[in-house]
Amino acid sequence: MKNNINRLFVYKSHTIRQVIQSIDLGAKGIALLVNQDGLLLGTITDGDIRRAILKGVPLDDSIENVVHYNPIIVKQNMTKEEIKDIFIKKAVRHIPIVDANNKVIDLISINDILLPEGKDNLVIIMAGGLGTRLKELTKEIPKPMLKIGKDPILHHIINNFKQYGYNKMVLSVNYKADIIENYFQDGYAYGVKIEYVREKKRLGTGGGIKLAKNYIEAPFFVTNGDIFTSLNVEDMMNFHIENKFDITVGVRRHSFQIPYGVISSEENNIRSVEEKPTIEYLINGGIYCINPEIIEYIPDDEYYEITDLINKCIKEGKNVGSYEIKDYWMDIGKIEDYYKVNEDMYELIACEKLGDEDDK
Repeated sequence: MKNNINRLFVYKSHTIRQVIQSIDLGAKGIALLVNQDGLLLGTITDGDIRRAILKGVPLDDSIENVVHYNPIIVKQNMTKEEIKDIFIKKAVRHIPIVDANNKVIDLISINDILLPEGKDNLVIIMAGGLGTRLKELTKEIPKPMLKIGKDPILHHIINNFKQYGYNKMVLSVNYKADIIENYFQDGYAYGVKIEYVREKKRLGTGGGIKLAKNYIEAPFFVTNGDIFTSLNVEDMMNFHIENKFDITVGVRRHSFQIPYGVISSEENNIRSVEEKPTIEYLINGGIYCINPEIIEYIPDDEYYEITDLINKCIKEGKNVGSYEIKDYWMDIGKIEDYYKVNEDMYELIACEKLGDEDDK
């Protein structure tokens, strides 16, 4: 959160309405009242706002009556165990971290303390698409929230990364973002740490990555929010690092049978006829490993697709590699894909159970 901590700052001159906007922007359920030097004066939570509204307090009123002027804090030099003890005793979700002068340094969540440390590689999930090709299915909910089995697609994506120790997530959201945010919140209930970046306009996959740049410190994953796969993501990241690629594109082998006899000819002379040949090629699997410095190639606040970024890197002489996805993979772009993956889901579960029985 450190690089975005000022998103949570509010000032005495602010109204309740402005605090609501800050809480919404920060997506932490809390705003920090500071002075012009960044010294902490108090905190305001979304619960404080709700209680004020229920009492009939106008949104354009001063924040004076909703501020906690003696907030719970932790000092910059405290140990993890000391901070954990405060969280347990005070039963709060977030606590500001301050230095010796009471200047706000960061905000820590109970998620940060109680969850396993996990790997440093961030997972950026592009979850802002409209899903127009799925027609009525996405009229009320965003495509990543469509259910496969009992859980949303997005839940399956998160679980697949989590099982390999990648538990730091950033979700890029746009269409019906509140549904996604209300469901997953900060990720604690799902064993991960989730931050959100919001596209105010359509930015494409590349533009969505640029919004998350302040969270990135190591090679990171990007995945579309409509990909259902059992890919071993750890193998893919290891492959990316070992081969010193700047971008690694997850690719899928795809074949297509031409439903006609194909003629090979020179001028008017036929040399051969091949009946209904099958053509095999690699397609983009919508999952990528990317090095942090590559983000600088993405323009600010512009629509920019991941394919633009890949082609730019090739042009600049960067190392762009491919990793073949041999595990189960399905891009849920059309209604028939959605129904097919739900059918496959039950077969996969049955196979897993059969495998477990064989291991006994």
